[in-house]
Amino acid sequence: MKKEPSPFHICYNKRMNKKIRISYKSFFTMAIVYLALPVVLFFLGYLKIYISIPLSVILIASVVLAVRDCTKGPDKTITEVKDVGFPAAFIAATAVFAIVVTVTNGVGEYMWGPYDHAFRRAILNDLIDYKWPIVYDSAKQSNEIVRALLNLNGDQGFVYYFTYWMPAALIGKIAGFTAGNIALIIWNSIGIFITITGMCIYIKRATYGTLVMYLCFGGLDVIPYLINEIIPYDGWFWIDGWVSHISYISNFNNLENVYHQVVPCYLIITMLLLARNNRSIGLTAGLIFAYSPWATFGMIVPAAVRLLSGDLRAEDRKKSVLNIFTFNNLAVPAVLLFVFGTYYSAKSDSMHDKGFVWDYYGSIPVFLLVYVLFLAVEVLPSFIFVYRRQRKNPMLWAAVAMLLICPLYKITESNDFTMRASMPALFILCIFMAQRISDYTAEDILLKRKNEKRKGVKEHIKMALFALVLIGMSYVTYYMTTVIYTSTFLTEERFTYDIVSFGDIAKPDYAEKIKDQFFVENPSETFFFKYLALSSHPQQ
Repeated sequence: MKKEPSPFHICYNKRMNKKIRISYKSFFTMAIVYLALPVVLFFLGYLKIYISIPLSVILIASVVLAVRDCTKGPDKTITEVKDVGFPAAFIAATAVFAIVVTVTNGVGEYMWGPYDHAFRRAILNDLIDYKWPIVYDSAKQSNEIVRALLNLNGDQGFVYYFTYWMPAALIGKIAGFTAGNIALIIWNSIGIFITITGMCIYIKRATYGTLVMYLCFGGLDVIPYLINEIIPYDGWFWIDGWVSHISYISNFNNLENVYHQVVPCYLIITMLLLARNNRSIGLTAGLIFAYSPWATFGMIVPAAVRLLSGDLRAEDRKKSVLNIFTFNNLAVPAVLLFVFGTYYSAKSDSMHDKGFVWDYYGSIPVFLLVYVLFLAVEVLPSFIFVYRRQRKNPMLWAAVAMLLICPLYKITESNDFTMRASMPALFILCIFMAQRISDYTAEDILLKRKNEKRKGVKEHIKMALFALVLIGMSYVTYYMTTVIYTSTFLTEERFTYDIVSFGDIAKPDYAEKIKDQFFVENPSETFFFKYLALSSHPQQ
């Protein structure tokens, strides 16, 4: 005899299945505030007061205007947009997912993290411990070997795209490093949660496929990995870097290595796809410059496509032109370009290794062969599965254009240009792939296919191939998760405390890279530190 469910289970199931409706305006408000808040903190914490206050007012005003305008169409009439119902269980699962992904990927350094996390921890440490703007005194380096390797005298300004850490750093200044570190985990988790919410709104249903793709999307790097395991070849460096000089990074590895760039980048792309008008495209896309100058290169084409998209164009030509030349499209990007452009340019000598990639190969035919194989592994699989549904979507072609261009040029030894400029385009494909998962798994679509008797041999083959591609993409996540958990619980090797502070570097191995990437000599002589920044004397 079947046991009847208890009143508790009935009540619990009702609560978990209850749908929470999240409107597009709610999503947009959360997203734009999330992106703008760290920038305001940078303005207030780093710039002279007579500069920071007006710029903060401009940015806050633009955010208010954007929120008030976000649900209006090109003709400034309210657009009818159906809210997406999110089951309470899905909301809870997504929140847990965001936290687990954040901690697993080393944010906060409670789990093992790769080499880069020594730098990440030092950045948060110094943002908490040092007066803003950060300026180091070379004489404070206590390690003699470090001092010899740096070979520096006087003040060293800290220059890096650290805006993402500002909320956590502020908490840390108030309540200590541990509180700031926990705040960073929470902040990162919030960014992931908001983005997945936006992905579901774009797809028009809450689907766990968004979680799968957010974490696992990438190329079929498992193929060259297996080839290298069987027949080792020159040029294989790591699972995402299987040819020399160019690589597209999977979502998982981006979330692990450059979360401070990729979480804002993914959120901005989601916002661009969801935009109801083009009057705040400049604000939305322009904010990426505060988080990643590299991703800014890759954001230009998608932002331009959305700015000029037919679905965001008013019927009246004059209105269309006025919609482009708005305060949010002109003033805010100009402010961001001026402030962060002058800040980043203070450290312009770190990009000495650059040029066309075929020059590094020494042969154009060899490069072309590598180029074709690279795109076949990294881009073609997802393109094949999203093409039919998205072939009339200009954003697909914007993504393809960027992914064809990015491998052609190299900046920095590891080619940050290709790795980071490709992030916006790859996430466009990621969202489209999540939509394909929804197409294959949604109950209403499955029922429709069953009624129409469409699931013949061809359909089964297509679904099987799609499943194989997803498994192939997920291998990088499986591989890296294994490395992380094994390294965390079965080994003692950790990079967490290798640096501690750029002002007093613990291990000499890092000194030259820190000098090359983060230090600017005589900062008071640069435009930013001389004219825009607060008093920049080193902390005693």
